Amino acid sequence: MTTTKSILTYVTPQDAPSLKNQLSSSPLSLVVAVASFAPQSKALVSQLAKLESDYDSGSCCGPSPVKPRVFIIQTDQDEELEELAIELGLKDVPSFQIYLGGSVASDSGTEKNGNVKNNIVTIEAIQKGLKVATTAVRSNGNGGCCPPTTASTNGGCCPPSTSSNSAVCCPDGSNTADAPTDPSEVLRLVQQSYARTVNLSNGNSSTGEGGCCVSVSPTLMGYTQEQILRAGTDSNLGLGCGNPTSFAGIQTGETVVDLGSGAGVDCFLSAPLVGDEGRIIGVDMTPDMVFKARQNAQKRGVKNVEFRLGEIEHLPIGDATVDCVISNCVINLSPQKQQVFREIYRVLKPGGRIAISDVIIRPEKVFAGEVEDGGGFGLLSGGAPEMESLESYLKEAGFGDVKVVLKEESREVIKQWVPGSGAEDFVVSAEITARK
Repeated sequence: MTTTKSILTYVTPQDAPSLKNQLSSSPLSLVVAVASFAPQSKALVSQLAKLESDYDSGSCCGPSPVKPRVFIIQTDQDEELEELAIELGLKDVPSFQIYLGGSVASDSGTEKNGNVKNNIVTIEAIQKGLKVATTAVRSNGNGGCCPPTTASTNGGCCPPSTSSNSAVCCPDGSNTADAPTDPSEVLRLVQQSYARTVNLSNGNSSTGEGGCCVSVSPTLMGYTQEQILRAGTDSNLGLGCGNPTSFAGIQTGETVVDLGSGAGVDCFLSAPLVGDEGRIIGVDMTPDMVFKARQNAQKRGVKNVEFRLGEIEHLPIGDATVDCVISNCVINLSPQKQQVFREIYRVLKPGGRIAISDVIIRPEKVFAGEVEDGGGFGLLSGGAPEMESLESYLKEAGFGDVKVVLKEESREVIKQWVPGSGAEDFVVSAEITARK
């Protein structure tokens, strides 16, 4: 393992098998899952490096005899590291867990289902959890995070009103917002909802939570019975609003990228079209989805399909290397749609094209409040764009030959997203094509 500070350690693929033993041998440990594509990760790692000074100076609580070991798992560096994070229950990036002698502490940053508590990971939340855990292993038995002499005089993490014998240094809500406001946190909500969907598809219904993602019969989205059988039910979770492979014109030898590839349905349908000389790359920001898709690929023995963990706003793909980009009802979920189209333009070769199924607001329609607030659809997370805005995004990114074809038959699909809301009267699925 490569150590940058005495308490900070980057986990390597070679050391992944021994991590659990190291957690068991340490009285207090912190494990943090990060990824280079997640904007929050870089800032969080930088702040984690400063934890050393918290335990030397003690920050608001005075010097501590118990320093945690901090293990950082860079999930996008290696598949083994990604799978290690999922195995530990760190399904989001960034996310964290605190261990006491190898056991997850009650004040860790994830729920039992692996989702991040309160949808937010901050250095303050990590410090707060560590201080509670530190109290549990201290030998002086003062019972609280801050001694009486510091709690009332320090301007650090403990405000004067904080009780000296409180088990928590900073009360909930004292230093952080209650709800996410930036794009990275919006993406986390979408990520967690898709993770719940894939877990349910695996027969794990223990979360007891709903999500924005409602599974719909693939026949309603335009897949033929032959395609459904070829792709397999384990790869088609019914999360789309169309069938981009039906109008993408995929040719032998092409490189095709699927944005928000999920469990792999459109990738597996595209694989025989490009043949052995071609290549299919699925990109998804949800570790659960990528893990399931890779399992599906392994079961099928396909050699020309790979799945990468990444965000569609920051594609893990080189410039001008792709012939065609497809996507199925994913871009509407992004809070940074214009950035998505810039990224698509970047990775496409000159003359490359897009074939995207997605929802847009019906022309001359305005959302009713009950539809806009509906929990059954991802409008909360980014929102279907207006046709004029969509065309503007594409043209500003540099695309030409822009075409948007409305699919009225999508009413039956959209009706199932928010039953009884009338959403189908406000949004419609469209086949979106353009060329670089």
